[in-house]
Amino acid sequence: MRKKDFILIFVVSLIIAGAFGVNYFVNTKNVDSIEIYMDNKLYKTYDINDKEEIKIKSKEGYNIVKIHDKGVEIIEASCPDKVCIHQGFITKASESIVCLPNKVHIKITTEDNHESEEDVISK
Repeated sequence: MRKKDFILIFVVSLIIAGAFGVNYFVNTKNVDSIEIYMDNKLYKTYDINDKEEIKIKSKEGYNIVKIHDKGVEIIEASCPDKVCIHQGFITKASESIVCLPNKVHIKITTEDNHESEEDVISK
């Protein structure tokens, strides 16, 4: 290997480490609440520290959502493919759970999200 090969490997390693660092800091914001949307409308907002099991019923079917350990997951659903269940337990603001057949969307929001929504509305 030549000197240029080592320099190239070093530069590529720095870029990869930088990308992981940025991803880590973006995903470690303080999570604040869990928002559940049904048919693109806000169904209900829960605190991230709650411990609840919620059954969401609609014309399309039902989903059972469990909030615990500063995260959320769907533990049961009437949809045929069960993709929403396999999405697992989410705890970060960049993650969400979607059940297309039942039109349910669950996302975790941060304190920053609430501030930016207020800024947009106040303008």
